[in-house]
Amino acid sequence: MSADTIRIGFIGAGSISRSNHLPGLAAIDGVELVAVCNRSPESSQAVASEFSFSTTEEDWKTLIGRDDIDAVFIGTWPYMHKEMSTAVLEAGKHCFCQARMCMNLAEAKPMLATAQAHPNLVNMISPAPHPLEHYLRDVVHSGRLGQITSVELRVIGGGNLDRTSVTWRERTEFSGNQIMFIGIYAEMLNAIVGPYESLSASLSTPIAEKTDESGETVQIGIPQVVAISGRLESGALAVEHHSGVSADETGVSSLTIRGLEGTAIYDLGDSLQIGAAGEPMSAVDVPAERRTGWTVEEDFIGAVRAARAGTRPQDRPVRPDFAEGILYMRKVEAVHQSARTGKAVELAKL
Repeated sequence: MSADTIRIGFIGAGSISRSNHLPGLAAIDGVELVAVCNRSPESSQAVASEFSFSTTEEDWKTLIGRDDIDAVFIGTWPYMHKEMSTAVLEAGKHCFCQARMCMNLAEAKPMLATAQAHPNLVNMISPAPHPLEHYLRDVVHSGRLGQITSVELRVIGGGNLDRTSVTWRERTEFSGNQIMFIGIYAEMLNAIVGPYESLSASLSTPIAEKTDESGETVQIGIPQVVAISGRLESGALAVEHHSGVSADETGVSSLTIRGLEGTAIYDLGDSLQIGAAGEPMSAVDVPAERRTGWTVEEDFIGAVRAARAGTRPQDRPVRPDFAEGILYMRKVEAVHQSARTGKAVELAKL
């Protein structure tokens, strides 16, 4: 084994791990897939056979305790992230969390504290990059649009309409305070225009009951429609509309950023329009090298190797980490608190 080899343990290798993370890791030179632990021995063995893991474990704590593992990927749902990630870091191993950071802000704070207590170790949350996100961030940060005055985000679809299927994202016992994909878009907004200073929110769950695959009735505790308004730390005003129960199911995704010198409209896919003040909007042909691709596994392994070389945490090529994650966890907490109390919430007080 080369001194540069990164030995990986994997807990909870679900669909996105099989489609993205495991193939991505397998394609990187010097990465060794050592052990995997899924819900059942049969599932663990199936993953081990498909991706050439050396062995399987029935207990995730045993996997974390192994001396032949350098980094652990946590692919479980958010309800296990706090316990597992803190255990991974305290065991002296680099930590990667799939999907959202954890259940709520109360869990996120000790996760960040543990990460800060181990600055020699890498911590990372899986991003969900949009193709032109980083390009748009650079446009805004360069001042091309001038002082940002308002931000409008609409993410509308029919993903929650099915009354005969219940996903983990609709169960509070697995997702906690997470709401649809609001955490993902909060992460994007934080990077492009910065976080909220204060916000007000309203929540609705029009389909309050569903039937799961076993035929049992399930009470749905995760909101399906969300309206948010507030002021960003930059002073710009922001409004958001999220819905998973749009009857047409065609979906609408749009981020509009208005500044004193120009406007940008991004469809969260491959279409970006920008117009300077007094001029019509026009499509931007973003070159391939400026588009954001899927480099999640490469970024994590690169950061681990940088950490081994003694690189400072702020200079490692990894984002979002737990410090960034807690920003969107604070937003999600504020959304719930505002909806519950009917009052605006200042995020700095959470």
